[in-house]
Amino acid sequence: MTKTLQESIERLQQMPEDRQNVLAKLMLHEIEEDEKWMRSTEANAGKLHGFISEVLQADRPGECKFPD
Repeated sequence: MTKTLQESIERLQQMPEDRQNVLAKLMLHEIEEDEKWMRSTEANAGKLHGFISEVLQADRPGECKFPD
């Protein structure tokens, strides 16, 4: 466990139980969203790499136009 996570848990333990539950649910939600993002990016890594390559190739000769 990291020092930051340990500090967070120690601070949570000092809070009222209802507040602990609210913040714990928020943390679990964020973990679930992070896991979804990781699965999605892993599943689409080839597509993302291709897209990034296209953008970089277009940017080199100045083909990318930025909005004013």
